[in-house]
Amino acid sequence: MNMPTFRVVVADDEKLIAHNIAALISTCDPSFSVCAVCFDGQSAFAAIEQHRPHILFTDIKMPLLDGLSLIERAHQFAPNLRCVLISGYGEFEYAKTALQISAFDYLLKPLNKTELAKTIRRAKDELLSEQALLNTERVASTEQIVASVVQFLHANYSSEINFAKIAADYNFSSSYLTKIFREHTGKPPIRYLIEFRIQIAKELLRDTNLNIKEISEKTGFVDQFYFSKCFKSYCGVTPSQYKENHENNY
Repeated sequence: MNMPTFRVVVADDEKLIAHNIAALISTCDPSFSVCAVCFDGQSAFAAIEQHRPHILFTDIKMPLLDGLSLIERAHQFAPNLRCVLISGYGEFEYAKTALQISAFDYLLKPLNKTELAKTIRRAKDELLSEQALLNTERVASTEQIVASVVQFLHANYSSEINFAKIAADYNFSSSYLTKIFREHTGKPPIRYLIEFRIQIAKELLRDTNLNIKEISEKTGFVDQFYFSKCFKSYCGVTPSQYKENHENNY
């Protein structure tokens, strides 16, 4: 059975040190694969968005975005990301700040291989436990998963919905999520969402005095023109015509 591979991003503005850290990580545990080595905070955050790593090692002082700010932003994007702060300065204030921003660990330069190995081992233990829990939860039937997605769509229809992220949350590909969703609902998730949004829009057109622009915003459409186009495609009339027809019948 193959051991899982955990993705790592390394960020340090000193290129030689950054590559040395990456090499040291791989030496400590080959199951940790460095997918990006970055030399400023902004590039590191872009790498986090692209690779969705399990762990980040970052220096404190970097151009464009310092390590502390990078960790704060990274946690907003990926709350479960383990962030290890690296510093060439031994002041207590940095360690205290690292704790305040929920850093996973705090290491001093030059990196001590024994200390680094301890950090990696602790991270691996947690990650393996999480994966075991996830595998246990995954035995839930696809019907339960689809029901959970439907519930999420009903609760968040007015916001932007990212189906790729929803799929990733279940460790699925977007195509697999679409497949099981279609099997249980008869339609792909994007169509289900649009139809649900239009259902809500019809209620708002009938029961409120909101204008078309306001209704499009409340039902999660990007703009009123796209909303009107979708509405007519599904209902055969424009939102304005639908509202007028309803008013004429009462």
